[in-house]
Amino acid sequence: MSSNKFFVRRLSRSICALSLLSFTLLSSVAPVSVQAQTAPTKVVNSIEDLIPEMTKAATVDAVLAMMRPPVSKTTLTKSDYLLLDSPTIAVAGIMSIRMVSEIPGTEFFILFNQTPADKEPMFITAVSTPGIGKAEAKIKAKFSKNADLLLVVKAGGRWYSVANDIKIATK
Repeated sequence: MSSNKFFVRRLSRSICALSLLSFTLLSSVAPVSVQAQTAPTKVVNSIEDLIPEMTKAATVDAVLAMMRPPVSKTTLTKSDYLLLDSPTIAVAGIMSIRMVSEIPGTEFFILFNQTPADKEPMFITAVSTPGIGKAEAKIKAKFSKNADLLLVVKAGGRWYSVANDIKIATK
């Protein structure tokens, strides 16, 4: 019985010593300050939210830098599974352009004119797709001079491209 009393006393002293040590350690720790992070001023939910900024961009790389994560024109993968259907030779004016992607998980199309004429935009359009199966979009665009079109597609977390030229016939 006396061995149990001795054991209880020793255990009690150990607990007191541990609690005193814990208190000493906790009181010597510097206070931690917590700062709230401010939310971004503008939350981008889709490619359409970026269109106003894209129309102001001067280069293709400036538009691609707006994407998350940023990408550049040199890192795009050329793909045979993309189709940019536009006339090879056309009269100046409005023409129909068809964009098709057979890459699974296509999120959106972005179409650029890499050689815009005066007063013509470099960025032509951005179109979201459902991301299921074959993606297709048709647009109409106006060209007054030769155009070097670049279609950029994000699919499955990767970036792909295809290029096409339109020669504008002069009278």
